[in-house]
Amino acid sequence: MRTKEGGFTLIELMVSLLVLSILGLAFFDLFNALLNSALVAQKKSTALTLANTQMEYLKSLPYSNLAVSGGPILANSYLPASFSKTVNGLSYTIKTNITYIDDAYDGCGSYPSLTLEEQYCRNYPPPANAPNPGNAADYKDVRVDVSDSKTGVILASLDSYISPGITGSTGNYGTLFVKVIDNNGNPVQGATVSVVNNALDPAVNIGDTTDQNGMAIFYNLPPDKKYDYVVSASETGYSSITTIASQGSLVPTYPNQKLISQSSSLVTLMIAPQGEYSLLVQSTDVNNNPLPDATIYIKGGYKMYTSSSNTQYYYDTINSNNSPTTDSNGLAGVTNLAPGDYYFCGDNGSTGCKVNGTTYYLAAAVPYSGNNPLEPIVVPSYLSSNPPSTTYPYNGNNYLQEVRLMLTTSSTFPRVTSLSPYDGSLSSGNLSNFNFVLDGANLPCSASSSNCATSVSFTQNGTSYPANCTGSNGGTSLSCSVNLANTTTGNTQLVVSSNGQTLTLPASPLLGGIIIVQ
Repeated sequence: MRTKEGGFTLIELMVSLLVLSILGLAFFDLFNALLNSALVAQKKSTALTLANTQMEYLKSLPYSNLAVSGGPILANSYLPASFSKTVNGLSYTIKTNITYIDDAYDGCGSYPSLTLEEQYCRNYPPPANAPNPGNAADYKDVRVDVSDSKTGVILASLDSYISPGITGSTGNYGTLFVKVIDNNGNPVQGATVSVVNNALDPAVNIGDTTDQNGMAIFYNLPPDKKYDYVVSASETGYSSITTIASQGSLVPTYPNQKLISQSSSLVTLMIAPQGEYSLLVQSTDVNNNPLPDATIYIKGGYKMYTSSSNTQYYYDTINSNNSPTTDSNGLAGVTNLAPGDYYFCGDNGSTGCKVNGTTYYLAAAVPYSGNNPLEPIVVPSYLSSNPPSTTYPYNGNNYLQEVRLMLTTSSTFPRVTSLSPYDGSLSSGNLSNFNFVLDGANLPCSASSSNCATSVSFTQNGTSYPANCTGSNGGTSLSCSVNLANTTTGNTQLVVSSNGQTLTLPASPLLGGIIIVQ
């Protein structure tokens, strides 16, 4: 029989505690959310006050003083682009950006094209009676952003136009347009652009970031007819590029700029997505044995001049101390290379590569990936959002490309630098008489294939396919024909013999010969 004494069972007590815990947690979360909301509102209010204070300060300054350090406006002195302030124990970053605005009311400035004029001359078209060209720097756009110094989140923003009080003069100035694109021709937004001219007095040193069109515009620059304006572009995760001066008759790929009074200049700079770990270099002898302590001369990437015969590149280690040296396994990693073509041991493979002070000749440079089995070795571009499926591990890092450099101390050893074309199509029906050109050194031959002192062949699956070649006693180029009709899809292996010595290129997984494709 039950007694009249009441109470909770253990299960009821546990359920009650669980319910109370859930209610308590829900209340705590609600309280925490309300507290955070109040804190954010307080921070935004403080940030807005700081933004208003900074904007009023800027409006009180003389018009000529409205220019920030590192910004696109040239001035005698500069305001800080950003600074921090602490309020109630919280740190805020106040950032100021000031740019010129070209307005069509008094005519548009000088533009390289009508498309750019329509795009960047505000309130286009200009009135019928407006001068042409008009003033390109009519007033200044002043923007103040206040952010949380810890998180970087922008809490308040103000934007204002500030006029000089009178219409700007159409006097002694020029405008420089800088367009930054990637290797596919797409505009790069947010790239840092700098403009420097140390030939002027005072010198010019200003900068800006590109807009959504990949464009940065620099108004009211002093004219200079001597191509002294040096322009650079860079962006995190991309290669960087700087313009250079012409050299005699050589035209730069990315030339320095000149500015004519009341005119404009446009320069387009290409930067490409770049990986930090670019190239893994493997040095071996001609029998594929590792060569430790090999100092490797490398050049490539951006070509300096447009001339096809000029072989100068921005990246060139021949006269520097940053040539890589291979470790005890014959390996060396090269970082932060701009995507593009790279060459080793000089233009003919005979300079700049040494082992313990002894000169070595490059018999062949054979890549692990790409389409070309010899030089140039291609370092691919890199997007972190779309990483390559194949990389080459070294010292805990994954490199985008690997190359084997076959080196020799013999000055008479056969050397090959290029093979063209380097692929054959099974479906085209031309493999029974596949014509190709082999360039290099120590490849003596004659106008008659039967008297050629250099033998060339390809092997695949144990079968050899000899080629008939003609050339000259100079031994730098061979014109050859080979029957590859019985080959299958995949790589072949190039074998070259001359002067009693044989060079056999490494095949799969390397690309050591003609690539047979469907």
